[in-house]
Amino acid sequence: MSAKTPLRVIPKVGACIDCGACNVACKDEWDLSDNNDRIEVVTHNEGKGGGRFSAGETSVPMSCYHCAEAPCMEVCPTDAIDRDEHGLVQVEKDECIGCSYCAWACPFGATQFPDETASTGNAGTMDKCTGCVERIEDDENPVCFDQCATDALAYGTPSEIAEQLRGDRSADMFRGDLGDIVFGGSL
Repeated sequence: MSAKTPLRVIPKVGACIDCGACNVACKDEWDLSDNNDRIEVVTHNEGKGGGRFSAGETSVPMSCYHCAEAPCMEVCPTDAIDRDEHGLVQVEKDECIGCSYCAWACPFGATQFPDETASTGNAGTMDKCTGCVERIEDDENPVCFDQCATDALAYGTPSEIAEQLRGDRSADMFRGDLGDIVFGGSL
């Protein structure tokens, strides 16, 4: 079966209030440990006045964007990272050796190693957002998207998301090379 155009969740810059609902919903839905954050809110310019267009404090929900040109897939020496039948980037934990190359390659910090156990790199096996593939298969939205109270996440195909991001100026986050990586071309 060929991969479909993946549905994915991308942040809209400036709408997040750092409430943590996305993180809590993800942990609850997938029964994740306290040290496993498949989505994490990152705050830029903390404590600075102004808005998102004037270098003020801005919170951004960060998770795996299931990139069109996924750097993590390119560097994985065991091919443990690949696309599933939905076009989402997934990790096969049994094939991961914990080398951390994916963590070095990901420009968004989406990969993590929550269980530090014996492995080649002593980092444990990689974990990341799965795109809520099980929910998608049941015709449900990703849990982080459903639980976001401020509409800080865009969900859809890459072209649908690109249109939304251009409309609210969130596309600035994905300028140049980052647009190429995430969307397979600049926004």
